Amino acid sequence: MNFPDLSQALCREVGVEFFYPEDGKENDTSIYNFARKICSGCEVRKACLDWGIRHEGYGMWGGMTPRERMAIRKKMDITLDQVIASEYI
Repeated sequence: MNFPDLSQALCREVGVEFFYPEDGKENDTSIYNFARKICSGCEVRKACLDWGIRHEGYGMWGGMTPRERMAIRKKMDITLDQVIASEYI
C-alpha cells in the first residue's frame, strides 16, 4: 500500500506538535484535542485514518490517537505493517 495523497490535509497548515506530542506525553489525550478539531473537518480524514490504522504506531492519524488505533487493530485483528521509507514518497 502506497502512502495516500494527503496534499489537501488540513494538518499541513499547523505545526506537527499537535499530532506528535513530546516523548513522555504521547498518552496525554488532552494534547490531541486541537488535532482532533482539525481532523474532524478534513476531507482526507478517512484515507489518513486507514493509513494510520495499518501503518502508524505513533501520532494522531485521521483524528485517532495511537491507543485508539491500537484498539481498532486488535478488534479487527489487523497487524501493524512495517513501513518502508519509499512508501512515503
